[in-house]
Amino acid sequence: MTLSAGELGEFELIERLLARLGAPSEDVVVGPGDDAAVVRIGGAIALATADLLLEGVHFEIGLSSPSDVGWKALAVNLSDVAAMGGVPRFALVSLGSPAATPASTLEQIYDGLQECARTFGVSIVGGDTVRADRLIVSLALLGEPGEAGIVTRSGARPGDSVYVTGAIGGAAAGFALLRAAADDERASALLARYPRLADAHRRPTPRVREGLVAARAGAHAMIDVSDGLARDVGHICEASRTGVTLQARAVPVADGVAEVAEWAGSDASSLAVGGGDDYELAIAIPAEQLDALSSALGSTPVARIGVIEEGHGMVLDPGDGGFVELSSLGWNHFSGEA
Repeated sequence: MTLSAGELGEFELIERLLARLGAPSEDVVVGPGDDAAVVRIGGAIALATADLLLEGVHFEIGLSSPSDVGWKALAVNLSDVAAMGGVPRFALVSLGSPAATPASTLEQIYDGLQECARTFGVSIVGGDTVRADRLIVSLALLGEPGEAGIVTRSGARPGDSVYVTGAIGGAAAGFALLRAAADDERASALLARYPRLADAHRRPTPRVREGLVAARAGAHAMIDVSDGLARDVGHICEASRTGVTLQARAVPVADGVAEVAEWAGSDASSLAVGGGDDYELAIAIPAEQLDALSSALGSTPVARIGVIEEGHGMVLDPGDGGFVELSSLGWNHFSGEA
């Protein structure tokens, strides 16, 4: 019996697909399985990554403006390069659209793309367009290593502390409120009270400068928080062959997430560590480097949330005497569940 993509789940499906590709060429420095690939082209090293945003899954027109969609489509790719300690340079945009979509909607998507590109010094150099049954914005991005070199997911070492930039959970909370606000007065009131939650979903800020800073400060491993903090830290541990304990009470939860979690019948830490779409950076780095990291990050807050350990146990400590497996938290694209 052939299993479906949904029955396999996102990560097992990826493993099956990659197994069919064979060994990479000698010019592949870092292949599939990290935030970006690293390849050798002539005498140069380049980073390459790709992502797509699908209407109804990653965004809904009406909840986000078309320019917001364009911004986010590029920002999530910039975040991948940031997590490698790299500098984003050139982007290719592929756009799928129903034939009935107003041209002005597509123009506004490109306005958002260009706004994000201009903000982060990226040039959009080409792409493709095709008719589709819903809006699809797909980006491929090329970058180059920062001055401190490439940081991968696989370098974490037992004893490293785990830090996260910014605040977590805002994007997932904002998306939940946006989807419910038209029919739920409490959701609408929460959205009015905490407008930054909607902003977190619509226009994430890729931590490009912060990735470069963390690499210079001696980060052993990094990842961007896209599938949820718990699951993404788990990816670092899987690649590094280590374990980790995260402290739920140490996670910097975005303002308003606790109230949204109460409204949703959840708890703030579960929403924060499992929600995804934050595009903050999770960083494994020696604890003695915290002062250097904090100083260099300047106005960007950073919090210590756990420690890398020997072995393969990956758990969240809620602080109540129990532990939650990180693999049970986070977003899975083919199950559609967090």
